[in-house]
Amino acid sequence: MYIKILLVFFLLSPGVLLAQSTLTQDEIDELLRVKIRLAKHMAYSPDIIDAVSNQNSSEIALSDIKKRDELWTGKSEGSIELKRSITDNLIAKYLRRRVQNNSAIDEVFVTDNQGANVAAYPATSDYWQGDEEKWTASFNNGDGVLFIGPLEQDESTNTAQVQISVPIFNQQQTIGVLIMGVSVDYLNR
Repeated sequence: MYIKILLVFFLLSPGVLLAQSTLTQDEIDELLRVKIRLAKHMAYSPDIIDAVSNQNSSEIALSDIKKRDELWTGKSEGSIELKRSITDNLIAKYLRRRVQNNSAIDEVFVTDNQGANVAAYPATSDYWQGDEEKWTASFNNGDGVLFIGPLEQDESTNTAQVQISVPIFNQQQTIGVLIMGVSVDYLNR
């Protein structure tokens, strides 16, 4: 089957077409296969599993997660501190090194079993991912599966990317999700 993908970038004003590419589904799958392996490998990191398990054990109420989500988008001192706690922790520093050392990756973030951020680089556009398909499809009601999202403009990185979501397992139980944004530049190469 031949799937045509139109890769569209907007620069300065909507309507400025910068790139267009046609790829088959097999070509897309092959391009993403290496990044999928990397995302899965990262999700098996004992440090990531420990960080997610620790956050899950704190049993944050969904109402508190939603309050943090509202706080995340603000400019208050509380918002800055919340973002710093997610983007400057040990796991976020590991994610930062992965992004900075791989031009094909725009972002990586890790969530708990409710979709709340545990670590991210760079900061995501919101704190709670649990209401978004990239999280719900991969967490899959606790039966974690690989999910590859559509090509889209990412709000937090302001880049066109495909997001790969992989479950984080601890003793065969899905405990969270790792999401990696793969640059459309990588797909265009």
